[in-house]
Amino acid sequence: MRRQRKSSMFEGFSEDTFSFFMAIGFNNNREFFHDNHDWYMNAVRKPLYDLAEALNETVEEIDPLLERRPNKVVSRINRDIRFSNDKSLYRDYMFLAFRRPGEERKTTMGLYFDISPSGASYGAGFYSPNKPLMNALRTQIRLDPEHAERALDIADFTMHPDTIKKMKVPEEVPQSLHEWYRLRGFYVEKSTDDFDLLMSPKIVDVVCRDFRRIAPMYSFIQELIPEEDE
Repeated sequence: MRRQRKSSMFEGFSEDTFSFFMAIGFNNNREFFHDNHDWYMNAVRKPLYDLAEALNETVEEIDPLLERRPNKVVSRINRDIRFSNDKSLYRDYMFLAFRRPGEERKTTMGLYFDISPSGASYGAGFYSPNKPLMNALRTQIRLDPEHAERALDIADFTMHPDTIKKMKVPEEVPQSLHEWYRLRGFYVEKSTDDFDLLMSPKIVDVVCRDFRRIAPMYSFIQELIPEEDE
């Protein structure tokens, strides 16, 4: 039986949240950020911490090994510009990243939520290709395509694939799994520009519902045993 989610202090984002992102985009310098630090803390960081706390139990249901502590989940606004051509000091967006601690960040499956001046998006996937895990996915698709087809139903999420375009797909693989079979990496995502929803506590229930929709896909991928060579 699913546990009742504890009440959260999350009350929704505000117009100040989106105004801050727009302002930092146009005034991307230390002086502006320091002068408006309270604006950032109250309108951006605090609601993101509250949202992370509100999503905690649903994330735990999906994978209890995921990091859920808000101070570990909420992104920094400072950008790492050491190896980037873009020398902007600050992000004009923020995100929550639920990942298993101690694993390589870019190639580890995780759940995420991000917020920007244009709205929000959320889903699951990888930042970078993970060939060993995708090798294992191909093996499972060949061994049991029917089970893979059920598990990889992503409902109304959009697939963003990084594919091996010239890879030949075995004849026994159903057409619905061809894209999955060719993957090097991927993420699935839903987006919303419904600002009334984002400025309401109701966004918590929407994201929790949608995370549960892709939970079978997440678990299927997470349980694969990486294969270095196919």
